[in-house]
Amino acid sequence: MSNVMPVPMAPKKQPLEALFNAMYHGKRLFSDFANADVEPNFRRERFTRSGRTRELVVPNDILKGCHEFLRLFLVDFLPLNEQVVFSYRKGLSAYDSVVKHASSKSFFVCDIANFFPSVTRQRIRRTLVSAREQSPIEDFDAWLDRIVELVSVDDCLPVGFSTSPGISNSALHALDDALLVHCRQRDLIVTRYSDDIIVSGKSRGSLEGVDSMIAATLQETMLSELTLHPGKSKFLHRGVKIKLLGMVLLPNGKVSVDASVKEEIEVLLHFYAHDKGKFAARVGNDAQRAEARLAGLLNYVNTVDQGYLEKLRKKFGAASVDYFIHRSFS
Repeated sequence: MSNVMPVPMAPKKQPLEALFNAMYHGKRLFSDFANADVEPNFRRERFTRSGRTRELVVPNDILKGCHEFLRLFLVDFLPLNEQVVFSYRKGLSAYDSVVKHASSKSFFVCDIANFFPSVTRQRIRRTLVSAREQSPIEDFDAWLDRIVELVSVDDCLPVGFSTSPGISNSALHALDDALLVHCRQRDLIVTRYSDDIIVSGKSRGSLEGVDSMIAATLQETMLSELTLHPGKSKFLHRGVKIKLLGMVLLPNGKVSVDASVKEEIEVLLHFYAHDKGKFAARVGNDAQRAEARLAGLLNYVNTVDQGYLEKLRKKFGAASVDYFIHRSFS
């Protein structure tokens, strides 16, 4: 039997307008995709998290329809290094990025400063071009300028568009490839989750100079357009609490949720069962938001630590816990 893998067939290419109309069957106007001004079709919202205020760009229904089409027929075809990047990929989560480091003894963590806004319109364009051959859009070059316009705001990659996560993954493809080569040469493990990079090894000495290597590789591959966040890079070693992407790597190599998350979950479950007023008060006196918060936390636990989830079922009742895991609070 032959061990040669079949070469994947290129998708049958069609004009972009034909693909758009075939997808929406007249439910959306192609004229909106082709001609609508972008600026009037989104709103800007500001939110604060961990003391940092960020801007979220929220598209309206017209722009959402354009983005959904582009995601399915272009962004999903963008190349990425599946061995390194784990963010915004179907069926994967931050847990998958962390668990790869479970057997390591020493770690280096860092993150890219101002990530999405640092992905310029020019880099967005170059990134989209990398999917030209794989995308089924026949007249790709004719529509490229318009596509870049639809997925950019203020000449950079906006937080809030459904197309942005996939573009961000592929925009750093060269960095991911280079880091993987460097790390394999040194018997190190590297993963990236959006702007967070983790490198780990079997000993302290194995990570010597890795901080300089990552900084230099980032500058070289990204043409000095992106930099590491100053003051947020750090080395961690077994013997202290290893916290990666909000998760805790236990001494036995298992990944669990942080103690602060466990405390919040258990307080919410207790109040939900015994005092609905205090339950709502935990999230701005809004019971619906409190339920959505609890559901999100429990689904997070469901992806990270099944052992702890079973403890919660025993302590608070399986029916209560599973109610929040399976119910939609959108």
